[in-house]
Amino acid sequence: EQRFEDAFGLRARGVSLPQRRFAQAALSEMLGGIGFFHGRSLLRSERREEAVPGAESVLFTAVPSRSCFPRGFLWDEGFHLLLLGRWDPALARDILAHWLDLLNADGWIPREQILGDEARAR
Repeated sequence: EQRFEDAFGLRARGVSLPQRRFAQAALSEMLGGIGFFHGRSLLRSERREEAVPGAESVLFTAVPSRSCFPRGFLWDEGFHLLLLGRWDPALARDILAHWLDLLNADGWIPREQILGDEARAR
C-alpha cells in the first residue's frame, strides 16, 4: 500500500479508501495481464494472395484480456505504459523496448501482434 501511495499519491489527494482499493485492483489486473508472446505473425503482401509467415518475433506486453485477446495491441500499450511508467519505470521501458524491436524496414510497427498458436486461436 505504501508503494502504491508513493507512486500515485491518491491518499494525499483525498481519494476515499474505496476508490483507492478500486485503483489498486485495476493496477493488479493490468499487471496480471502482462505476458510474453513469441511466434510468427501472418503478413499480407500486394505480391501474394495468401498471407505468409513473418519473421520469428517476441513481445513482452500487457494485453486487454489474456483469455479473449492473447496478443499485443500497440494503441492499448500506450495507455498501459502511462500507468506502468508510474508504478515501475524499468518494467515500462522493457515493454516499450519490445514494441520498438518490432519496427519493420518501412518504419512501421504493426498495430496488433498475433504471435503464436494461442493468439492465432483467438
